[in-house]
Amino acid sequence: MLKIISQKWLLRISFWVTVFGWGWGWVGIKDELHYFNPGQLSLGRYSIASLALLPFFVWKVKKYPQISDLPLLLLMGLLGFTFYNLFITFGEKTIAAGEAALIGSSLPILTALGATFFFKEYLSLQGWMGVLIAFFGISFMSLKGGHGVQLSSGALLVFAGIVCGSLYALLVKKTLFYYSPIEVTAWTLWIGTLGFIPFGGGIFSALAHAPPHALVTMLFLGIVTGALCYICFIFLTAHLPIAQVANVKFFIPVASVILGWLLLGEIPSWMILLGGAITLSGASLVHYQKK
Repeated sequence: MLKIISQKWLLRISFWVTVFGWGWGWVGIKDELHYFNPGQLSLGRYSIASLALLPFFVWKVKKYPQISDLPLLLLMGLLGFTFYNLFITFGEKTIAAGEAALIGSSLPILTALGATFFFKEYLSLQGWMGVLIAFFGISFMSLKGGHGVQLSSGALLVFAGIVCGSLYALLVKKTLFYYSPIEVTAWTLWIGTLGFIPFGGGIFSALAHAPPHALVTMLFLGIVTGALCYICFIFLTAHLPIAQVANVKFFIPVASVILGWLLLGEIPSWMILLGGAITLSGASLVHYQKK
């Protein structure tokens, strides 16, 4: 009984750490682009994340990848870290962080469809209703006073990143049959970090000229959003149906709005608040669907 209660609390903590960590990540990335280009930012934050994972690696990793699994892990590292982050970071150069987070909320739709098709996971009628309600809430938030999100190059880049992220989430479910969450996170993150090297030229000069708060932000992006949130997300994936885990993405735009208000003084409009409430309602339907 104690073990069950402990796991429930770990799942709840992991869920909210992921929501607020990645919710703030959109804001932090947008701010950092004033001081670093997308390749420098990605290489810097994930180099920090790679170092942050070392203690977990030494403590928890009990097996090394089989040679036959290396192509899959290579693909996962490139999809889930290199391409995902480069697409999103380049996209955020031309669109607002909130808009990028709203586009990012399409990941549960893609992942739930993939889980249904590839893993035959059951999504009840209540679950599908929740997906539609949450997607409506996201669309409502994107109106921003009557003007919809335009199909810009930045939006397309962010959406391409979300496609990569959904593929990574599906592949994670497959690899967890053979490896632990920390093993999957460590190997794919390190592979993805190596993929940033060709894009990170001039990073040392940029670091030398960046103000202290930009360095602190990069540190936070590396440790929390780059390492801890991935560990929490994979822990959730190991213990919950993938369609429910993906619904963490519905909460991230709401968290971004709250953190933007608290940290940057951005006051959300009534449309954003109402859309956020609708999104939360829909995500709750999926999260608590009857089996």
